[in-house]
Amino acid sequence: MNIFMLDSFVKTLAGPCMIRERHPVLACCSGGVDSMVLLDLLARACEQMRLKLGVVHVDHGIRGESSRTDAIFVEERCAALGLLCHVYRLSLGPNTPNLEEEARRRRYEAIRACMMDNGYTAAATGHTMDDQAETLIYRFIRGSGVRGLAGMEIRNSWGLVRPLLVFTRDQVEEYAAVRGIPSVEDVTNRDPAIARNLIRREIIPVMRKINHSVIESACRLADIARKEGELVEDLSKEIEKSACEHSWGIVRVYRSRELSGAPRAAVERMVIRVLSDMLGEPRGIDSSQVGLVMDVIAGSMRAHTVRRRVRVQNDGGRVAFSITGPAPFYEFQADRPGTMTIAPLGQRIRIFSKSRGAVRASIRSLLPGDRIGDERAVRVLAEHGIAKALRPFWPVLISCGRIVSVAGVLDSCPETELKTEFPCHG
Repeated sequence: MNIFMLDSFVKTLAGPCMIRERHPVLACCSGGVDSMVLLDLLARACEQMRLKLGVVHVDHGIRGESSRTDAIFVEERCAALGLLCHVYRLSLGPNTPNLEEEARRRRYEAIRACMMDNGYTAAATGHTMDDQAETLIYRFIRGSGVRGLAGMEIRNSWGLVRPLLVFTRDQVEEYAAVRGIPSVEDVTNRDPAIARNLIRREIIPVMRKINHSVIESACRLADIARKEGELVEDLSKEIEKSACEHSWGIVRVYRSRELSGAPRAAVERMVIRVLSDMLGEPRGIDSSQVGLVMDVIAGSMRAHTVRRRVRVQNDGGRVAFSITGPAPFYEFQADRPGTMTIAPLGQRIRIFSKSRGAVRASIRSLLPGDRIGDERAVRVLAEHGIAKALRPFWPVLISCGRIVSVAGVLDSCPETELKTEFPCHG
């Protein structure tokens, strides 16, 4: 078992995990058996691959003294192995809203921060085949599509790797027993109020009565879903590129005819990708929400707001995705002429001034009552053919308490001190 596990582990590191010799790798260790086996295998793999290994432990602060005890255990184990251990302490409590999801989000934020602060190019977690199966079952229950059924990636876009996904939990626990690897148990893993524990302790045992190899079968399904999903993903990117009129970060506009005429599965994947990006939810969106957005694209609904944060609206041949919230959506000072980036839009604006010195001006998004001279700014944008969805996000330049430019569209008068170019591509 020891030789088989190590050989398979090293092949997985060098293969799908894309870890190369001398790479600085961060082992994510909770102190549980899976993560301690991961640490042991990485330490042994260092001999073959000459890796630069470090360890990170995230103390969520949920379990009080037992959380601190786990952190001490990991630190002592690292000291015994001669490894640097980074401990990140979070301020979560048992009454934190949506605790399981928030803990996950904050944990990965800490891991990414540790990577960036200390120069690690990859971070390894101890997820096993059982974890993959539990994830797939959980997403199935929630109504996920093919993207969700693909499960966890063995390597993601920012360097998180899961080299134990090729092993079952039984194999990991047998390895730990043979090697005499110490570990600690998180008592929250027994709490049936946590969905993953319910799946692990009650649902999967029932499924095993039908198929003893349900873990392996679920993982094969995830592999199939991932491969088929990659084809749909590629097609959806082509559709998005073809249908896109404006992709401005917090507002994105597409031609509805092209979306309506494309294969539904590919458009649904595009919707998931766009919403996931705008919401900051890399794990995707519930299928029910996707279905409502598809109704907007088809024209059977005029608009729908996803999680109170992104509004999707069908407006005369265009479908717009835009963030919600109080205006202005951005505002900043412009103390000199030249080119600057409006970060929320991902667009650049250029300010021209007759004087060569500093200017006193600010840039913000349009407000409903804005006027430039005697004209309503929103009407100026409409008369110049600016898409309705873009108007609330359009930049205006303010100087001495008044709007002197609707960026790139109209300056207050030909002799004005300040002028703008927008969008600026130069």
